[in-house]
Amino acid sequence: MRHLLDLLLRLLKWPTALGALLLLPGTAIAFKQHVEMVYRSPESSEPFLLGLAAYGALWVVLLRRRSMIEGSFWSTLEHELTHILFTLLTFGRVRELRATHSRGGHMVGESGNWLVAISPYFFPTLAVPVILVMLTLEGDALRVANLVLGVTVSYHLTSTWRETHAQQTDLQQVGFPFAWAFLPTANIVAFGMIVGMAHGGIDGLTGFYEALWEESQYLTDRVEGLFGLMA
Repeated sequence: MRHLLDLLLRLLKWPTALGALLLLPGTAIAFKQHVEMVYRSPESSEPFLLGLAAYGALWVVLLRRRSMIEGSFWSTLEHELTHILFTLLTFGRVRELRATHSRGGHMVGESGNWLVAISPYFFPTLAVPVILVMLTLEGDALRVANLVLGVTVSYHLTSTWRETHAQQTDLQQVGFPFAWAFLPTANIVAFGMIVGMAHGGIDGLTGFYEALWEESQYLTDRVEGLFGLMA
């Protein structure tokens, strides 16, 4: 099963990149709409925004310089755990995990497909369990969880910014042309999902995907109409 899935992912690599590029405009428009929705009615999103801003400020003032000079064990561990998660999801087995404070880390597993390699650069691992817990909460407990969600998202943004560079072996493995074609759309989808969840719960989350589909369909119809006029 693992070998079949690795083969399928290998065949779908560049079609996925092309699909991501085609979806990018509609995805960006849908994300913009949800951000504007939060701006117009921020009350339900205030805990999320507070957590997002608080960790971001802490990172800029205190953690950024330290992580750049000394590295970060927890950031490295979270990065490698994301590799492990996608290895398991693609039916691979993990043989070794290594995370250090200043010398990076690595995960050795049986599945070496591009999805495993690139997963830490778009998948907010710490935010996902928070979202799952939020589905069971209401009232003050939900507001606290929303604040924690903001912290995890801010953490993911700062750690991904620190880890994305030309010397990154994961990005070298998948190839930078593929990474730059796939990652913008993948990240906007991930953060659009989170913003929707923070603002409107499960309805906000599904609303983002509905907006994404509608905007992408609208742009596709416009392009088809333009080519029809040119024919």
